[in-house]
Formats: sequence, structure tokens, C-alpha cells
Amino acid sequence: MKNLAKFLLFVLVISAGISLLYDYRLKHGGLRLPSKRTPEKYTLASEPSVDAKQIASLEALNRERRALVKSVVPSVVAVKTSKKIAIRREYGLDPFEFFFPNQRRSRNPNDEALVQNSLGSGVIVTNEGHIITNNHVVTDRQGNQVDQIEVQLSDGRTKEARLVGADEQVDLAVLKIDDPGVKPLKLADSDTVQAGDFVLAIGNPFGFDETVTDGIISSKMRPNRTDAFGDLLQTNAAINPGNSGGPLINLRGEVIGI
Repeated sequence: MKNLAKFLLFVLVISAGISLLYDYRLKHGGLRLPSKRTPEKYTLASEPSVDAKQIASLEALNRERRALVKSVVPSVVAVKTSKKIAIRREYGLDPFEFFFPNQRRSRNPNDEALVQNSLGSGVIVTNEGHIITNNHVVTDRQGNQVDQIEVQLSDGRTKEARLVGADEQVDLAVLKIDDPGVKPLKLADSDTVQAGDFVLAIGNPFGFDETVTDGIISSKMRPNRTDAFGDLLQTNAAINPGNSGGPLINLRGEVIGI
């Protein structure tokens, strides 16, 4: 108790000394405080640099673009997948597995599962809730199907989805959700698309839902990676990881590509 009382007394003395020194320097000019500044005067521009009448066509284009985006975004979904990957701890040798490597046995405590999550995009194309996405969105790096597929709708609701079918060669997959209130987009004839056509790319890049980028069709009949058959569209619209499976949209709000 005596040591504690001495310590508290020491702290009080030091605090009092610091306070007195601060007051002394403040009164005798040894301590400088920031002086009060006169408010800075400024005048912001009150008129735009361009008269709206001079860019009436551009203003109309803005309104039309907003209407196009608003009409198609509710049909674009975020696709979230997960898959358990078995891993082995590096330490500890199991003698049973050493002598009988091909024998089945109960789960070893050293066996662990790593859950691998991934993000992608998709587009609703039927009133029954069918969704088109990319095959690599719903498979792992080895081409195996994921364990769970969830779809997040534009209103924030999450639905379980099942895989209806997939084609690895063209990298397309069809999912199905049970929701009678979905809004599908029409599939357009991509053969009618021409280089220079305006397009929108909508998706879920890096988890940012409903991201819209625009561009044009840069070229047609580009070869794919598997069979070199020229059937792909090339666009300069910005596409990032997570955009996979999202739609490429024409001026009429129709899907011309994935």
C-alpha cells in the first residue's frame, strides 16, 4: 500500500508540474497557439461551361442510355459458388496409409477441408428462371462441378440454383432458380451484329454488383481457345474478374453474347 501511495503521489506531482509549466509559458508568450485565421473568400462558378441547348443530342443520349440500363439490370444476377477441397496436413505419417495406400477407411483427423469461394455473373433468359452463365463460373480449376451455387438477384434476394447443363467447349452453362417473378431478357441473333455496334457489358466484377461498362463490337468471328473455330465477338467494353457469365447487351436490351 505504501508503494502504491508513493506512486500516486509522484504522478500527481508530475501532473501538477506540467500543468503549471503550461500555464506559465502560455501567459508569458513561451507557448504559441495557432492564431485565428480570417475566413478565405471564394466564389464558385454559377453557370455550366456549355449551354444545354448546344448539346441537346448528347443529353437525349444520356436519357436513353439510362433507360436502357434501368431496363436490363434487373435481369442480371451475381453467381456465388463454393466447393470443399480436401487437404492433408504435412505433419504426421499414417502407417496404415503407408502400407495400404488404396484401402478405404474412416476419415482421419488430419484430413481437413478448404472451402473455395468464387464469384461470377449471369443473366435470366426465361420466365421459368433459367440463367445463362459461363461454365468456368460453376466449375473449379480442374473442371469439377462446384458443391453449391447461389444466385443473388438485383433486389438483394439470394436463391439456391441448380445446374441444368453445361458445355465446356463453348464455356457456357445453364442454371435454374425457382422464382416466378423474374424478368428475362430476350436472346438476339448475334449473326446480325456488326463491328462498330454499341454494346453494354453488365456483371459483378470483383463483387461490385450491377457494374455497367460500355463499348462497341470491335470484331466478329474471333476463334475460341479450344477448337479455333471463329464464333466469338470481340468488344472493347471493360471486362474484369467477376464479369464472367454476364451479358453483352445491344441497344434494344437484348442479349447478344455472354
